Amino acid sequence: MVQLRVMTDDRMLGEEVLEVLLPLLRACTALHAGEPTRLSHRGGGLRVVLDVQLAGAPTVRVERVDPPRTGGTYGGSPRPARRPRARALPPAD
Repeated sequence: MVQLRVMTDDRMLGEEVLEVLLPLLRACTALHAGEPTRLSHRGGGLRVVLDVQLAGAPTVRVERVDPPRTGGTYGGSPRPARRPRARALPPAD
């Protein structure tokens, strides 16, 4: 997991940086940025962390659906008729 942290003792400066940084991260199609989490900071400064991941290719999910089989059908259509096989050798006398 990759985390970005904005940490400063000057809360106003940190808020100004976040106002610029967050829209840039959200507009970037190569990255997926999670929601920022504000952490407590001794002395009243600012500590914000957010998870960042590569967007990657979209995931496609395909479910296989087979038609119901009924007796005597093959894939929803009648089975082809079987041809009688000829014997390789004539019957023995």
